Amino acid sequence: MYYPNRQAVGDILAPKLTSFSNNETIIFCLKKSSLLSCIELAAHLHAYIYILQYSEVDDPYDITRALGAVTSVGEFVLNPEISDFEYEYIFGEFKGAVEQRKQDAFSRVNAEKDLNPKFNLAAFNNRNILMFADVLDTTFQIHVAFDVLKNYVPKSIFGAFGNITTDISDKFRREADGCTYVDVLASTLFDDSHYFEQPDPYSEDQELQMANNISLYWE
Repeated sequence: MYYPNRQAVGDILAPKLTSFSNNETIIFCLKKSSLLSCIELAAHLHAYIYILQYSEVDDPYDITRALGAVTSVGEFVLNPEISDFEYEYIFGEFKGAVEQRKQDAFSRVNAEKDLNPKFNLAAFNNRNILMFADVLDTTFQIHVAFDVLKNYVPKSIFGAFGNITTDISDKFRREADGCTYVDVLASTLFDDSHYFEQPDPYSEDQELQMANNISLYWE
């Protein structure tokens, strides 16, 4: 599906998510590019926002893909497209390079601006979590998000998306409490911006500021 702008995704999804319309819901934004849609949805639901922060680890065996990601707390999460067997082979052949790439990724994520400066991770306990992206064609960020949540006990974990693949909807049906979405992407995928007629009117810094401010507003 195509949208006039990113805010439209939040407007379309909000009526489908009225059961999450309370101060007990955290929208877990999986991509910074989805922030404007996320802010619109959060305004409808009176929800808090948490933005996934990670750094990719390059695959020394195949430079066209990421081996995995390192989170802001230093956890390595394997790319779901790579099996444990394949990872063991790569690590055995390129151990030094893999370890160096993990260290570099951890340094990068720590050097970045904190995307959630006012957020206490303990807030994930006993709250509804809406994992969200306006356009998502891989389960990669979802795996990283599940790793962030593994030390907490949410009330529920649900997916809310604009355009996604069947793999993503299947994953939420199997491993979470379900998901809702607007459309399923065709096999031919485009850059996220392809699905929006209008460009974002705000800079990334402005969107980050709005995302953090909207969460403070509900306090």
